[in-house]
Amino acid sequence: MNSSFLYHAWGLYNHKCTREEYKGNTIILHVESKERQKVCPQCGHSHLVKNGFRVRDFIGLPIGGKKLIIRMKVQRYKCKNKECDYDRQEAIPFATGSRSYTHRFAKYVVGLLKGMTLKDTANLLGVSWDTIKEIHANHLEHRYSLPSLDGVESIAIDEFAVRKGN
Repeated sequence: MNSSFLYHAWGLYNHKCTREEYKGNTIILHVESKERQKVCPQCGHSHLVKNGFRVRDFIGLPIGGKKLIIRMKVQRYKCKNKECDYDRQEAIPFATGSRSYTHRFAKYVVGLLKGMTLKDTANLLGVSWDTIKEIHANHLEHRYSLPSLDGVESIAIDEFAVRKGN
């Protein structure tokens, strides 16, 4: 698959598609990182080695009426420096934490929810109601939660006008 298409359609910037699979109404893209990490992000040591991998599935933006799964080989890395205890998996830039969907899919769902119910959106996209509800709850929390006032010592009002021109 063309790297430019991966970049523009699903936001897979530093990834390559190793294989495509078609199962019924689902397209499965097998992707992995183009380049491996070479330097430990914790200590800067250059002896970073691969330490196994895990395959994760992410729901991506659908193509037409077909569901899209991005199946990524997520590499683990371990630092060989004796003073460093770095042993983590590579960062996944298009998804957050342990979520099973991409950022672009979440944005698409939020857009659909402006005119559809949770159940209708779940049925249209072929995912569970719980996934749609989680995306919606995260969006509402991010958009409407109170701002953090940590470190704020005082709030001041610069000007005050009773009507325009005064």
